[in-house]
Amino acid sequence: MILVGQYDSPFVRRVAIALHHYDLQFERRVLSVFSDLDKMLQLNPLGKVPALALDIGEVLIDSQFILDYLNGIVDAERALVPPAGAARREVLNVTAVAMGLAEKAVALRWELHRRRPQSIDPDWVERLQRQVTSCLSWLEARALSTWLSTTQMTLADVTTVVAYTYLWHKHKPMFRVGQYPRLDDLATRCEALPEFMAAPYVEG
Repeated sequence: MILVGQYDSPFVRRVAIALHHYDLQFERRVLSVFSDLDKMLQLNPLGKVPALALDIGEVLIDSQFILDYLNGIVDAERALVPPAGAARREVLNVTAVAMGLAEKAVALRWELHRRRPQSIDPDWVERLQRQVTSCLSWLEARALSTWLSTTQMTLADVTTVVAYTYLWHKHKPMFRVGQYPRLDDLATRCEALPEFMAAPYVEG
């Protein structure tokens, strides 16, 4: 398999972490959605990352779809999402908030650093910032034990940590030291795990 994208993307990174967690062998193709758009459009009509090229020649797009596929080809006890029931709903619900956090953080980055200064909409920036802080507060309140959803690491933890790490690198002025102590602890523990260290955050 070939994973396409850069590790400064929380969406690419969570797929890479899952691949390492599952001990699935893969190669990387480091393409940028900006400087390599033509090549990206050949893989994904939206020109977005990640994309995962399978050995059979099929290309999967969208991190949620890719992770659903990976979750279905590994043993149930290793899967990052439970197969059914309340535990599955819990993991997917927390993951949805963490994904929203990542999406709003990326949108805020684009608004502040990709637009011409005179084109930046301060009302939209304020809205994105409120959504980011709302998600962070919600996740902080959930982090009452070792893991966010169950008694082991799940996709909820992976997605939360990659989004949180992205925020610390891209929007550090938004944070006060110790503002989210539980998320700090979760991120510190996860980033020290082998699957996270094998796919470290790297500026694109």
